[in-house]
Amino acid sequence: MNATTSKFGPFAVLIALFVFMAASPAVAQGDAAEPDEEELEEEGSLPDLDDDDPMYWAQMREVYTMQQRAFLKEGRFAATLYGGLIPNNIFEQYFPVGMRLNYYVLENIGLELSGSYNFQRRTRVNEIVADEEGISAQEEPLVGDIQVSHITTGVKWSPVYGKFSAYDSLFYFDMYAFGGAGVVVSQTPSDFGPEDETIGTTAKPEGVFGAGLAVYAGQHAGLRVDYRQFIFQKVDPPGGVANPSEISLGFSWFF
Repeated sequence: MNATTSKFGPFAVLIALFVFMAASPAVAQGDAAEPDEEELEEEGSLPDLDDDDPMYWAQMREVYTMQQRAFLKEGRFAATLYGGLIPNNIFEQYFPVGMRLNYYVLENIGLELSGSYNFQRRTRVNEIVADEEGISAQEEPLVGDIQVSHITTGVKWSPVYGKFSAYDSLFYFDMYAFGGAGVVVSQTPSDFGPEDETIGTTAKPEGVFGAGLAVYAGQHAGLRVDYRQFIFQKVDPPGGVANPSEISLGFSWFF
């Protein structure tokens, strides 16, 4: 045994030194990869946050989320001038022009008051119906309610917002839903009477809902694309429910 030990003794010492030298860098790297919190606090590299703070691990791991938007609406008023089209009436086409006034209670909740006046144009369907029914040129088919104006109030809710870059500029946008109620002012022409002869002008309640997209630039300006669906009771005859749809484009200014 003594001879064998003396024969392999130098090799055993060399192997032990090699294992020790190889293990030392690994231990050092492990210590460097997982530094003690007390050492980090002494060096000031730990964030000054409580462990229960939602941002604690985000800063520990240097994970960055989307920055808060630079364009804020909460507590601000806005006015929007808009023009649009109500196309879904075969006898009449309407071109509403109006204004929307908004106050934003929260960043994603806003109150809205809107009013519009409708310019109208008769379609060629009136001429076709008149020709087929043998109506004279001085007479017009019965079209029911002619929409003169809409006044609505409601709530805007913006569940989605984001930002995009174009031409080295940053723009913010909102996608929102709208719901409310209002009043439609309408006129009812006489049955097959002259176009300028009306039974009268009436105001009746209506419901409204819709959606839209708004894009903001700077701190004051914005563009809006809105869809509105109105619902109100038609005059009898012909009776039923009217459901005109409005598509509009507007320019907004925030105060």
